Amino acid sequence: MHWVDWSIIAAYVVLITVIGLAFARRAGSSTSEFFIAGRNLPWWIAGTSLVATSFAADTPLAITGIVADKGIAGNWLWWNQVVAWALAMVFFARLWRRSGIMTDAEFIELRYGGRAGAFLRGFKAFYSSVIFSTYTLAWVMLGMQKIIGATIPAPDWVGGWQLELEHVLGLAAGSVDLWKWIVLMGLFAATTLYAVLAGAWGIVITDLIQCTMAMGGSLMFAIYAVRAAGGMATLHAKLASLYGTERTANFFSFFPAADSPWMPVTTFAVYLGVLWWGDCGGFAAMRMFSTRSERDSVLTAVWYSILHFAVRPWPWIAVALVTLVFYPDLKDREAGYPMLMMQILPTGLLGLMMASLVAAFMSTADTHLNWNASYFVNDMYKRFLKPEATERQCVRMSRLSTVVFAGLAIVLAYFMTNISDAWIVLFNLQAGIGLVIMLRWFWWRINAWSEMSAMVASLVVTTVLHYMAKAEVIHWSPAARIVATVVFCTPVWVAVTFLTAPATPEALANFYRRVRPQRTLWGPVARACPEVVSTGEMGACLINWIFSAVALYAGMITIGKLVMGARGEAAIALTIACLACGLIWIRSRNRRASIET
Repeated sequence: MHWVDWSIIAAYVVLITVIGLAFARRAGSSTSEFFIAGRNLPWWIAGTSLVATSFAADTPLAITGIVADKGIAGNWLWWNQVVAWALAMVFFARLWRRSGIMTDAEFIELRYGGRAGAFLRGFKAFYSSVIFSTYTLAWVMLGMQKIIGATIPAPDWVGGWQLELEHVLGLAAGSVDLWKWIVLMGLFAATTLYAVLAGAWGIVITDLIQCTMAMGGSLMFAIYAVRAAGGMATLHAKLASLYGTERTANFFSFFPAADSPWMPVTTFAVYLGVLWWGDCGGFAAMRMFSTRSERDSVLTAVWYSILHFAVRPWPWIAVALVTLVFYPDLKDREAGYPMLMMQILPTGLLGLMMASLVAAFMSTADTHLNWNASYFVNDMYKRFLKPEATERQCVRMSRLSTVVFAGLAIVLAYFMTNISDAWIVLFNLQAGIGLVIMLRWFWWRINAWSEMSAMVASLVVTTVLHYMAKAEVIHWSPAARIVATVVFCTPVWVAVTFLTAPATPEALANFYRRVRPQRTLWGPVARACPEVVSTGEMGACLINWIFSAVALYAGMITIGKLVMGARGEAAIALTIACLACGLIWIRSRNRRASIET
């Protein structure tokens, strides 16, 4: 890269560090400020921060690999999450904000109470921070390693150091890429520094900058890539000449064919019917906790869903299709993204693009580090280890634990090799516990043992199936493993639910009064709390959920068809999106009129 490109990247890193320093005093005032911005975020900041967090440097690489292998329809691996976020708009966003908690682990003790609830709170905090979130951070680092390897050549002096390191550690030659680790550690150190200093406010403000840079950079790159291929029509013709007409049609298809070898109808049904299970907890719930009202929490979910699903993926998908023309024989398809970037972008624009990928990496890393620390401090340190800790002590421990979790992610990233495999493992874990996670809001009978057994069973089954597949003991597709996880885990937690006592009446009543969920499956508790006003009829909310999902999918397809040049199909999808939104608005207006009456 030219010195101009390096200057742009350096200027960005300096800017982010300055912002971290500017918010350090505010973040140090309390754990509420450090983790949830004092519950004072407007929806557009919270939603944009969520978009930035879910866009890491590994994401465009993973999308490139998926499209190159399975075509556009391969994205149903994560497009199924539209259903979950439509559910969040209608149900969970409002309930999360209403709960008045700091982490979704704290929610567990609020929901179940007693010793079992307290134990599960600690277990959940450990599971989510040490296993789930740290695993996510590790694959984010892996993605950044691939970008560094394809874009930043190592200086000569690194070779001698690498040989010496391999000799001292007794490793085979070439087993450690020292230069990639040096660059990555520098970026991760800068991220950890401002995450430690700035807390939630600094993170969300930097996320605004990072999201703008990341989305702008990916759009700019997509325009250059399609032009380099001769335009979308020429790109289609070149793909047909390289891969054949039938395979090219599969590349551009939004839905898998009925006889698709990689995603038959049954697999598609699994992805759309099982993988989305959950209540949009974790760092997403953390941003909803941070908003200043229930309305802001709902709008956070809406804004995030539009940007994340309908707008953001299409520049990556366009670039992925171009890489198939430029590198038809490339073995590591994920590496095609940074390789094409280095090949076609001019000086200056290359620096902006690299800075945008650095921004994407940092925006994910900072939130996950802050999220992990919130679990440790709020749900382990202050709850069990040192309940008498002052706010000053808790903030100090928050900053220290942020550094520790950064170290754990580095160690795990060293042993990880494939981003897509990491996605499959986490999807399996989610499928095993998703149903009980949703039902705990709507059914009073779910207890702490239900959730605990689901988590343990899901972790065990997912781990066993993953290593059996790696060892070729079984030859099941990812979808088959997901179904197997659900089949094994569901009977476990259902049996445990009915074999153990429900939460205490006091805990159930406390939760019901604070959160005010739909009364449909809370019969005994609702009768004991007649003063609580119901959130709404379950049936009406379910209809709005369906309309919301239709609107999001139709909006996503509208933009995708426009990008691919299919204007007629885009117009049809846009009409469906407008009809769904209109029906939601009419139903909401009628409900408000009914309440006023």
